[in-house]
Amino acid sequence: MKKKTCFVVMGFGKKMDYENSREVDLDRIYKQVVKGLFDSELHDYELIRADEIAGSALIDVSMYKLLMCADLVIADITTLNPNALYELGVRHALKPYSTIIMVEEKCKIPFDLSHSRCLTYKEVGEKLDEHEAKEIKENLKRFITACENNEVDSPFYTFLPKIKPPTLDEEEYDKILEDVKRKSENISSLVEQAENHRNNSQFDKAIPIWKKLKELLPNNDYIIQQFALATYKAKIPNETMALEAGLDIIKSLIPENSLDLETLGITGAIYKKLFLLNDNFDYLDEAIRYYQKGFIIKNDYYNGENFATCLLLKTQKMSLTEEEIGYLKYESKKVQQQIIDIIYSSIDDNEVNKWMYATLATCYFSLNNTNKHQYYQKLFFDNCGVEWEKNSYLGTIELLKSLL
Repeated sequence: MKKKTCFVVMGFGKKMDYENSREVDLDRIYKQVVKGLFDSELHDYELIRADEIAGSALIDVSMYKLLMCADLVIADITTLNPNALYELGVRHALKPYSTIIMVEEKCKIPFDLSHSRCLTYKEVGEKLDEHEAKEIKENLKRFITACENNEVDSPFYTFLPKIKPPTLDEEEYDKILEDVKRKSENISSLVEQAENHRNNSQFDKAIPIWKKLKELLPNNDYIIQQFALATYKAKIPNETMALEAGLDIIKSLIPENSLDLETLGITGAIYKKLFLLNDNFDYLDEAIRYYQKGFIIKNDYYNGENFATCLLLKTQKMSLTEEEIGYLKYESKKVQQQIIDIIYSSIDDNEVNKWMYATLATCYFSLNNTNKHQYYQKLFFDNCGVEWEKNSYLGTIELLKSLL
């Protein structure tokens, strides 16, 4: 029996929610909820993700034909991503029914969609536990069942009911589906391979895969960020050249104008490492600029912790006066305390967040609170299974030992 098609309008990895100044990891919702539901229960559907066909050679044909003809479209508009909103609008114009809008509760829905029925879900933290995932899956299943009645859910056809939707020759559509399936399976498997190499600290093996993905999806921020990360972490042919190559890659996202926390964090990390290798305070000033920007935008604890560490690093500059050194130390401690307050005000008692634990452990180490440092360090180690992430944390602690 021929499978039905579900086209998912949702990007890869972390996307900035500029409305709420935060990052959202869309992969958690896609993998655990959408793909999880279809893999376990809805076997009569073929699942295709929008970003998997977003290469320049296919976007003008395949995307529009899928938006026109897919039996079901699921669009997650949580970050108000322009591409997702545009594709949802095209779907509403091309098909009267079988479109599901998903969105986090925190997200402000655009006025033109305010009358549309949306599947809302609670904010997703660092981990999406089984209970939360199950609840969203059950709601999604109800929405999909409702779509089978072919009731009009497009605002366009609701207000203009006499308009006839366009059609496409079935044979032509089947051919497009075959082409898209081949490409989407390729991209999905490549992303999974690259992420597995990253999680196993095999950055040298991840580099050619991210490079290939960048060629396939040249404008995907997540892929560019991960390509830059793998490049500088691999330290090939040497650490300085790897950092410079990583910097060249991340600069394509124009970090000086960016509000994306991941872009700012990676750029800051590269400049900080260049300083530590070459002892050039110009690099350190750049690291401070990017980390400070990331901290100010959202009180982001990752950027804030590194901003505080870089302020301490700057106290090593020989030309500074005692007053300037004292000011930098004071500012560093003030930022560390702000970070602690920010995390305590946002962390959920039931939420496991390894990076919050690592940040609290680092801040308490800087503030000479041994008991709390050891407490949160243990929580971090207990919940972190990736070796390079542990080493990154330990490297920061060793650096602080030399500065305090």
